Amino acid sequence: MEKQDQKLASTLTFRDLYSMGVAALIGTGIFVVTGVAAKPAGAGLFVSFIIAGIIAIFTALSYAELSSMFPQAGASYVYCRQAFSELGKKAGDFVGAIIGWTMMTQYVAVGAAVWLGFGLYARYFAPGLSTTSWAVIIGILTVAMLYLGISLSKNVINILVFFKVLALLIFIVIGIMHPKLPMPIHQHPFLPNGVGGLMAAAALIAFGQIHIDAITTLAEEAKRPYKDIPRATVWAIISVVILYSLVGWVVVTLVPVNVLPTLSAPLASALAAVTSGWASNFVAAAGIAATITSGIGCLIGGPRVGLAMARSGHLWGFFGGIHPKFKSPSAATLICGIFAILLTLTGNLGLVSSAGVFTALVVFLGVNVSVIILRQKRKDQPRPFKIPLGNTFPILAIIGTLAEMYYITPKAILWGIIWLATGVVIYFINKATNKNAHTTQKKSA
Repeated sequence: MEKQDQKLASTLTFRDLYSMGVAALIGTGIFVVTGVAAKPAGAGLFVSFIIAGIIAIFTALSYAELSSMFPQAGASYVYCRQAFSELGKKAGDFVGAIIGWTMMTQYVAVGAAVWLGFGLYARYFAPGLSTTSWAVIIGILTVAMLYLGISLSKNVINILVFFKVLALLIFIVIGIMHPKLPMPIHQHPFLPNGVGGLMAAAALIAFGQIHIDAITTLAEEAKRPYKDIPRATVWAIISVVILYSLVGWVVVTLVPVNVLPTLSAPLASALAAVTSGWASNFVAAAGIAATITSGIGCLIGGPRVGLAMARSGHLWGFFGGIHPKFKSPSAATLICGIFAILLTLTGNLGLVSSAGVFTALVVFLGVNVSVIILRQKRKDQPRPFKIPLGNTFPILAIIGTLAEMYYITPKAILWGIIWLATGVVIYFINKATNKNAHTTQKKSA
C-alpha cells in the first residue's frame, strides 16, 4: 500500500509554478550549450532552436493533459505507472519504476551539468577557482537551501528569473539593433552540415528544454493543481522557446560560428565583441543567476520523484521522509544532491549533459506513449486539460524525440543505458525485498 500519510505543503500559486518552470528551463542550455550547438548547426543555429522547441512544446502538451488527470508529486513516474497498468499491473509497476528511476537520475545528471555551467560563468568574474570547485560550492549551497523547504526556494527563484529573462531580452535587443551585423540567412554556408547538422544541434539544445516536467513534479505543492499545473507548463515552455529562438538568431550574428564553440561564456563574450562592458557583464551575471535557478529546479524535481517512488514501494523507504519542520523531502534531497555533486567532479560538461538529455528523452517517450494508452483505456476519465486533434501531437512528439536521440553521442547513450540498467536491478531488488518482508509478516501473523 502506498504511504501517503505525510504531505508536502501546498503553497505554490500559478506565478510560482510558472517562475519555477522558467527557472528550470532557462539555464546552462542557453547560456553555455549554445556555443557547443553552433558547431554542427552553423548560422542555422536559430532553426535548431525552433526544431527543438517545437518538439518540446508537443511533449509539454502531453505533460499538461496527464498532470490534469494525476496532480501528484511523482509526475512522469505516476503517469507511466497509471498508463501501463492498463496493460497489466506488472507492466505498470515495472515501467513506472524504470521511468521514475530514469527521471530521478536525469535530474541528478542535469543538476551536475548545470552546476558546471555555473562554474564557467563564475570564472568569467573570478578565474581564481576552477570550474569544478565553483560547481561543488554552488551544489552544496543549493542542496542546503532546498533542505530548508520550498518557500525559501520559490522567493529566490522569483527574483532571479526576472533578472535572467531581462538579461536575455537585453541581449536580443542589442543584437538586433546593431547596425553592422549580417542576418544569419545571409551568411555562407548557411547550413555547413545540412539538415543532419541542424538535428545534431537540436539534440544538444534539448538539454535546455528537458525540464518540461519540472512544474508537474510540484503538483502536490500547488494550491490549484488541476488548473495551474497544465497552464504553467504550457506557458513556461512557449515563453522559453521564443526566447531561445531569438537568442539563437542573434548570437550567430555577433560572433562567427567557428569562434562561438570556443567561448566558455558564449552570450557574454558575444556582447563583449560589439558593445561596452556593462551589457556583457550583465549577461554574464545573468548566466550565473540562470544556472543557480536551473540547478534549484533540478534538485526540486529529483527528490520529489524519489518521494513518490518510496511511497509506492519502488524505492527504499528513507526516500519518503519529509522533514517535520521544513516540510521538504529532506532525505531524498540530500541523497540526490550528494550524487549530483559527485558527478560534477568529472568536470565533463559535454558528457554529463548529453547523458542527462538521453535519459530525459527516454522519459519523454514514456509520457507521450502514456497519453495514447490512457486515451484508449480510460476514455471517460475527466481531463481538465485535453490536447486537441486526438493523438496527433503525442505521435509527433514521439517521432521528434526519437530523431533527437539518434544524434546523441554513443558515449552519452552508453552512460544512459547503464543508468537504466541500474534502475532495473534496483526494481528487482526492491521487489524481492518487499516480497520477503510480506512473507515474514504473514508467517508472524
